[in-house]
Amino acid sequence: MKRLVILRHGKSSWDNSLLDDFDRPLNERGKENSLDMGFFLFEMLGVSDIILSSSAKRTFDTAKNVAKAMKYPAKEIISDSTLYLASVITILNFVGKLSNTATSCILVGHNPGLTDLVNYLGVRLDNLPTASAICFTFDTDNWNEISPSNAKFEWIKLQEIFKSNIIN
Repeated sequence: MKRLVILRHGKSSWDNSLLDDFDRPLNERGKENSLDMGFFLFEMLGVSDIILSSSAKRTFDTAKNVAKAMKYPAKEIISDSTLYLASVITILNFVGKLSNTATSCILVGHNPGLTDLVNYLGVRLDNLPTASAICFTFDTDNWNEISPSNAKFEWIKLQEIFKSNIIN
């Protein structure tokens, strides 16, 4: 069995309009929500075998916050520019090359690719919000065999319900 957690990066900052989209950092809410998500994931899963991230700044910073909360070594995060705004096929090709000794992977990326991936795997979702995660398990021992036919939806955690977004 393989477990894939699909996590959209935290909310990014638009403070510097001169920055390229790839270089935009997390804003304060994005930092807090991604750390909260890391604690939630640690509670749900323990430490993931792999954290895989787009190398865009906001995405990699989200992955580092999740890793910190999970006690996962940040230096072991697999980061690749191929995952920046990647399509479903690109994401699946990348995940398919992971070592089969790993049973769990947290994939940190971007929309629209992540929402498209969730829909491809059989859960109808209009938009995966920032700092939100959805978990699937797959009845296979090989990452290159994950598909809708062996996907099982496990849970979804939306960032809107985190304490940091509750208005008193």
